[in-house]
Amino acid sequence: MKKPAPSASMMAHRKCIAWWWRAMSSNATAPASPMPPIFISHSNQDNALIEPIVTRLREADWRIWIDYENIRGGAEWLCEIEAGIARCHAVLVILSKSSAGSAWVKRECLYAFQLQKPLLVALVADVLIPLHLINLQYCDLRAPQGMSKLLDSLRALSAEGGAGYAQGAVSETPLASNFFPYLAQLPQGDIAALVAQDLYAFAQQHADAVEFGGRQRPGFHARLNVGGRRATWFSVWAYRKQPAIQLNLTRWAKNANHAPAELLREWQALLPASARPRATLPLRCLDSDDKLESLKSILLEIKPQVRL
Repeated sequence: MKKPAPSASMMAHRKCIAWWWRAMSSNATAPASPMPPIFISHSNQDNALIEPIVTRLREADWRIWIDYENIRGGAEWLCEIEAGIARCHAVLVILSKSSAGSAWVKRECLYAFQLQKPLLVALVADVLIPLHLINLQYCDLRAPQGMSKLLDSLRALSAEGGAGYAQGAVSETPLASNFFPYLAQLPQGDIAALVAQDLYAFAQQHADAVEFGGRQRPGFHARLNVGGRRATWFSVWAYRKQPAIQLNLTRWAKNANHAPAELLREWQALLPASARPRATLPLRCLDSDDKLESLKSILLEIKPQVRL
């Protein structure tokens, strides 16, 4: 009986494995280098910006793997990238406005984490650190001692052989470990992160489930079991301009068994005087224990009325 032809995805996978094996074999016979190789993860829009960084690293005797030098014309790009990460000692992410939103850079980081490669971040612009990088060690190369700190970090990695490196959690999905540090870097994030942590603990105590979600707009949701299904009680969103807690007041008011006017007035009292009544409350408005406790009282009064 004739065997079925392998699928295109299987062929691509086999090709990548063969490419990786050749790369690892050639690396094993390569002459010794003063320092192990560092994989540079970056956006190609930043090539000119990266050149001085690469020069400084090489002056410090680091061997560099970077795509525009190490990938030959006509080569299997993805296979070469994966092989480069597999044989490197660490991955250095050059974080700029371009690379912060790059799907390729994100894939490289997640693949490196999968292979348990140490990841370091070099900040070269005033950007929001992506969710999947928020827990990693980073050096601000705009600071006077930024490059010196980066070199010290790389030397420490080399001396330890990577064994003593405490890797932060790398995930493109919101988790308790990365959501609150991500929130802290947003406008008035110090207040927002503290309020969100308090509401998270409150939700864990009073909700049936607390779920994180949203890669583009991270948040967590307090869910209640209603009629054998999950209904959202409230959500906390890491909006970039203004992190907030959100209630579905319209649905709640429609299903409530009593007039919601008093609770809605209490909710409105938590908002700035100039704000219109709305279901989204900025976390920065909850900047005192009294306001936070008032919000919790509202949530507990609403809880029995939550419907699908």
